[in-house]
Amino acid sequence: MIIFRKILGREFLLLLLWSLVFFFYLQGCKNPFKTRKSPPPIITEGTWDTPYRPEIVIQNLLHAYNEKIIGNFILCLCDSFRFSAPEDSIDAFNRGRPELFANWDKSTEINVTTNIFTTFRQNVDSISYVLSFAPTSVPDDVSDTVAVLSRDYELSISKSTPPETKLAKGTATFYMRQTSFYWWSIYFWSDIPDVSGDDWGDFKAEFRQSPL
Repeated sequence: MIIFRKILGREFLLLLLWSLVFFFYLQGCKNPFKTRKSPPPIITEGTWDTPYRPEIVIQNLLHAYNEKIIGNFILCLCDSFRFSAPEDSIDAFNRGRPELFANWDKSTEINVTTNIFTTFRQNVDSISYVLSFAPTSVPDDVSDTVAVLSRDYELSISKSTPPETKLAKGTATFYMRQTSFYWWSIYFWSDIPDVSGDDWGDFKAEFRQSPL
């Protein structure tokens, strides 16, 4: 009887020891049933939707411009981005400034747009603008991996001293392709002014500080 009790006591101790080892092992492991944390969102401010369709890129660009959020604006552009304003380029050449619209790549677009956003943010009490888009008579041309979308735009630019409002009007044509994550982005942007003369390209060119 005494021997039997010793055997039970020894087995109990072994069972307790293995239970403790297993307990500490589990403590060091991650819980496989624990919900994983989602990665932080890419966009932390403003209005922006995942650009799974070309028309979403246009809306993102519009919101980024009106909200003056450069990070959201940059997400609309391909690395190979180029901007072209043919009629403005001819006018600039005739004025002796042929370099004003030359070599307008993604870096130039970001610098120009950053200057615009910064200037209007810092002088919000004296200057402002509102950009709007409208469909053109040309339907969107969308295939599996490339797209061409044209939008008539109106950029209303206001100054308080002296009170003045100017309208920049024209047609912007955006050439897009699918990039990483099947997102769409703009690789070429062409600007054609309205017959009134003032247009978005001229407005942007005023903020190009060091054209090459």
